[in-house]
Amino acid sequence: MLTSLSLLERSEDRVNALVQLAAELGQRNAGGGMTRRRSTGIALRCLAAFARKQFDFLRAGLGTDGAFEADARFPLEFLIEATARQVSFDTDVLLRTLSHREAAASIQPMRDALDLADRLATNAILPAVRHGLVAPTVMMTYFQKSPTIRLMPYVPLAVIGIDFSAISDATRLLAIAHETGHHVYRQITVNYTAHLDAQIEAMAAAAPEASRWPLWLLAWEEEIFADIYAALVAGPAAALGLHQVILTGTRTALTVDDGDHPLDALRPYIMHRTLRALAAQGAAAHQPSLLAAADALDALWQEQLVARGAAGEFTPVGVEEPVSLADAQELLQGLVEEMLSGALAPLVADAQHSPWSTGSADPAATAQQSFEQFVEFCALLVDEPLPELALRSAGAVVVVTRFPVSRENVQLAVGETGDAYLDERRDAGLGGATLTAVEWKSVFLAGDWTTQEGGSGIKPPVFRPTWWLSPMPTAPVSRPLRR
Repeated sequence: MLTSLSLLERSEDRVNALVQLAAELGQRNAGGGMTRRRSTGIALRCLAAFARKQFDFLRAGLGTDGAFEADARFPLEFLIEATARQVSFDTDVLLRTLSHREAAASIQPMRDALDLADRLATNAILPAVRHGLVAPTVMMTYFQKSPTIRLMPYVPLAVIGIDFSAISDATRLLAIAHETGHHVYRQITVNYTAHLDAQIEAMAAAAPEASRWPLWLLAWEEEIFADIYAALVAGPAAALGLHQVILTGTRTALTVDDGDHPLDALRPYIMHRTLRALAAQGAAAHQPSLLAAADALDALWQEQLVARGAAGEFTPVGVEEPVSLADAQELLQGLVEEMLSGALAPLVADAQHSPWSTGSADPAATAQQSFEQFVEFCALLVDEPLPELALRSAGAVVVVTRFPVSRENVQLAVGETGDAYLDERRDAGLGGATLTAVEWKSVFLAGDWTTQEGGSGIKPPVFRPTWWLSPMPTAPVSRPLRR
């Protein structure tokens, strides 16, 4: 006779299976020398320990006789399922980083492309680490249908998906700089320990703090930041790569707001403005070529908009009245200026930094020379051992080894996030403490555990802080990456 089991009872075996899967895969692959395979195995081991605590935390506080403040919008069944999806997605991504490097499951051009991509990603994170915006992080790549980044709160690792066509076209790897920008943005805006009180107050607020920027523009903020970072790292080649991606879309897509990315018709101007800032404040030797490149790119993009008959206005998501492109561009430029003068200011003014491309003083040669410079940069990347994950203290602590910039390293206990507030609240909840909804949701989100494909389903409120816009302190951060 069939028995009726609740959703929670049915989920118990699934949860245990997921945790055991990650743990056994981690144990199988975490041996040997400092290799990509070993780093992946360590990441899986950390995932298993972290996932076990997350599941136990939710059941302890929101199950029968649990002490957490309830929120009827998010029942325990939903939270368990959402966490299971996150664990499954992380396991899938980590396994792909393994298989795409295995001779039996790949071809040599794939392995060569991933090696180059890993080196570019490592180079892309260096400016942020050097100026103390983020801690040393292992950067690893794998193949996916389109560029994306998977940021994991329990290990100092960022995993970037790259386009399969990169095996024959290195310019497809320019997206790595943009994806790295997402990592940097999340580190300085989401659950940053030094500003914990301000964030908790913002999460509890009934409405976002008033801003001089319209909400539709703030909805683009993370993508704007990532585009700025890409231009700082990769130079004009990044802007040209963006042009090409946008032009593969339809004409009407140029002025359709998706509520997440900057409008396609305006997006290239983010990078063009960043190149001008680099020219004005960066290495003097690059000034002529960067200025000429910015002018040439502006003209080129304007020609494309005219040729495609782009509309002169658009209707932002959540807004009834249309906004002219001219007005939107002016607002967008103001927000870009704000970011360039804030946390990213040290990167803009770093005279020692040389982008992957710098363009040409001859506007007509900008496109060709920018891509050629990028290809040359790829060829010159030093063939040295890449940073890897390692275990210390009898396997209880994970660290980053061989990172090329000398900064305070992450000392992250296996199964923890390294965020003192999140880890302490989770331990308190496991111990039977009464937690408010804000507290347990913060632990559940784990610093906004990825929003890519299978996110938590809980979208944090629009949070417009002012503190992160200021230049970051010179002292190194001691936080591992989160989302």
